[in-house]
Amino acid sequence: MAVHHSLEVVDGCCDDDDGSPPRTGTAWTCAAHIITAVIGSGVLSLAWSVAQLGWVAGPASMICFAVVTYVSASLLSDCYRSQDAEKGPRNRSYMDAVRFYLGILSY
Repeated sequence: MAVHHSLEVVDGCCDDDDGSPPRTGTAWTCAAHIITAVIGSGVLSLAWSVAQLGWVAGPASMICFAVVTYVSASLLSDCYRSQDAEKGPRNRSYMDAVRFYLGILSY
């Protein structure tokens, strides 16, 4: 009985444009990851925090943190490809982006 390894690249014919194994994510998995990261644990404490801050400061702080989350996500997406936004090399991890933008002595 043969075992099929789905993550194994057979002959390199299906590599991405930078030579790495192809990514298998879809729009649904992207949405699921965003929902669990942004909404996940924050929803559990949302009612308590609004009750402590009140009806004015509670929604104001939620809007403030939404802006911070949006700016952080924009910065991370800008760091994904270095030099050129469409054809530049990919930074596959945070450490790759740190090495590229801040240099080798930064970590």
